[in-house]
Amino acid sequence: MEIITLREQLHSLLSERRANEINSLTESLHPAVVAEAMEHFSDPKISAILGLIEVHRRADIFAFLPEERQMSIFHAMYESGRMELVTYLSHDERADLLHALPEPTRESIMKKIAQKEREDIRRLEDYDEGTIGAIMTSDYVAVSPNMTAAQALEKLRRESPEAETIYYAYVLNDQREVIGVVSLRQLILARPDKTVDSIMSHVVITLSAGAPTSDAVRELGRTGLLALPVLDSRGRMAGIVTHDDVAEVVEEVTTDDFHRLAAAPGLTTLSMRTATFGQLLLKRLPWLMILVFMNVFSGAGIAFFEDTIEAVVALVFFLPLLIDSGGNAGSQAATLMVRALAIGDLRMRDWFRFFRKEIGISLCMGVAMGAGVALIASFRAPEVIAVVAMTMTTTVMVGSLIGMTLPFLLTKLKLDPASASAPLITSLADISGVIIYFSIATWWLGIGA
Repeated sequence: MEIITLREQLHSLLSERRANEINSLTESLHPAVVAEAMEHFSDPKISAILGLIEVHRRADIFAFLPEERQMSIFHAMYESGRMELVTYLSHDERADLLHALPEPTRESIMKKIAQKEREDIRRLEDYDEGTIGAIMTSDYVAVSPNMTAAQALEKLRRESPEAETIYYAYVLNDQREVIGVVSLRQLILARPDKTVDSIMSHVVITLSAGAPTSDAVRELGRTGLLALPVLDSRGRMAGIVTHDDVAEVVEEVTTDDFHRLAAAPGLTTLSMRTATFGQLLLKRLPWLMILVFMNVFSGAGIAFFEDTIEAVVALVFFLPLLIDSGGNAGSQAATLMVRALAIGDLRMRDWFRFFRKEIGISLCMGVAMGAGVALIASFRAPEVIAVVAMTMTTTVMVGSLIGMTLPFLLTKLKLDPASASAPLITSLADISGVIIYFSIATWWLGIGA
């Protein structure tokens, strides 16, 4: 169903308060689709629709709403509605919601939650942002090794409404250590009297709750599994991380990297649709102001070579072309390096090997681009053909090597390599390009000799 059509149907059904039809309609669709259809509705209208939907489904749809809409809708709910929602949200979604609430509201809700649930929430909240523990869920199915296949299937049936996934059941010993994993397929195909121990897989890939989320991204991508168990610091089962948890992390990290590469860090936490003028200005302006002052060095370089420019005015024609080419080459190299470091394709130890390779690649690119600019110079200013050709080759090499090296350097300093943004690389390439260009021109043309 098209989103626009769904939006119109929801609007029409709400105006007539036809709760049964709204329930039937939303039940037949994925919660994410319903959430997207309501995206342009006002908060009161979304609240009204959610209020007519069966509570299990309501929690599923609520989880797909943007965080800022969740907060405003949740604050507008009555106490009973809040408690219903908190009760039926998945464990990780519930922990995230409560973590984002103001302390008084959060504590008020926590007091009304059962002791076991409170402990689970606090356990999930204990993990730092950026770790696997912060994105895992404790909604998993655990079985014991001496259960029969029939007993394990029965447990899956009982716990399936609460579990994040039932495709895998994790086999735990008395110390809650993972000793195996059994899939739903294995349980269905096994004889009912077969023990779990006899059919489970004893080789289990696990993750550490304190490890960075990139480990979960890499392992789930490498293994192709839907979920992986997560262990606490004592090696006990703490939860699971699923492919959809990882998909959210990948989207957030990729978006953040794009913003950093555009010299606009911090925009990840904002919705471009709802962000205010002031918020966007404050997120975008600081880096650009820093780059303005960096570019003063380019102007100083030009001023230093005033005599060279006065002697051969034709040099000015090629200035933007040459320094922009160095910046473009640097931005290209930086983007490739940031991506390779992010997905683990390159490590710090690979720097020197790749530096040597980049020298050859950038030299070939520089020579090819130098030949192109020399051809232009042959028509516009034949006297500077050699100067612009040598400059193009050199600036492309220098820009590429800066762009390739800076992400490695930032990684070494424990900083985000995505901070090697395109505008930063361009500014560094501009400064070096101006100095290279006019130094070569002064030397080759014998100006001031």
